[in-house]
Amino acid sequence: MRLLVIAPPQFAPLEMLRREAPDVELSVGIDPESLRAEARRADAVLIAPRYASVLTALWRDLGNVRWIHTLAAGVESLPFDLLRRSDAVITNSRGLYADALGEFAIAAMLWFAKDLRRLLRNQDQRRWEPYDVERLEGRTAGIIGYGGIGHAVGRRAAALGMRVLTTRRRRELGDPTIEEVIAESDYVVMCTPLTPSTWRLMSRERIAVMKPIAVFINVGRGGTVDEEALLDALLDHRIRGAALDVFDVEPLPPEHPLWQLDNVLISPHTADHTADAHLRAMSFFLENLRHFRAGESLENVVDKVEQY
Repeated sequence: MRLLVIAPPQFAPLEMLRREAPDVELSVGIDPESLRAEARRADAVLIAPRYASVLTALWRDLGNVRWIHTLAAGVESLPFDLLRRSDAVITNSRGLYADALGEFAIAAMLWFAKDLRRLLRNQDQRRWEPYDVERLEGRTAGIIGYGGIGHAVGRRAAALGMRVLTTRRRRELGDPTIEEVIAESDYVVMCTPLTPSTWRLMSRERIAVMKPIAVFINVGRGGTVDEEALLDALLDHRIRGAALDVFDVEPLPPEHPLWQLDNVLISPHTADHTADAHLRAMSFFLENLRHFRAGESLENVVDKVEQY
């Protein structure tokens, strides 16, 4: 089997790949021109996070490829206009980063409930200033997008005694609407992937439905939120605050006004960057590789129309 790996040669998980699949012929790199000959012979493609553009550049040379896997969970950067014309199966690493993101969402809730920014400020100033804090127990967490990440948030919130409301794309009879979930929630957690149907899902109108005491948390994708509308709500204190791991433009520009707000917690898209994240993703790929070579069904198949 010939596997084209779109990744820097020094990408650490390659050592695991070589060790666990020694009989697979690997071609590794990120320069399209140097990979063209190998691309024409490849049976499958493995893409490291942030290198989907190389796949696009090599597309015409990948005529024999039957399977494309990305080590990332998000697939919004893949060329779906091209992929839909191909018979190649697309898989991703969704779900593998969910636990870390669930923990971040809870940490963000605690940041506001315990006013940890105030603690740090007082500690820096050596000021002894007792104040009241809040409990998460009894509060409502509204989860927008109840997939792997949403479930990870929900389990942790429920364990803390929180009421959990959820909304998902395919509503069942009796499920609340997204507006109902937002209106009732003390913490609104955005967990959806970025697809054509989720672009600006958290619109200006939906942000306006939030409680004045509510906190918005985004561990999904920046494009799912009307960032300008969110900024306006934060500036005007129409909502309590926000904890954001993802943004419309990344890195977030230094001049962006979000940096200046004391009711915003900013994470540089690292809420799921645990030390073993890429190794776990490679381990999942190796399991799928065994399925592929045995002619079995693959896990985490991406819908080329829905784009997740």
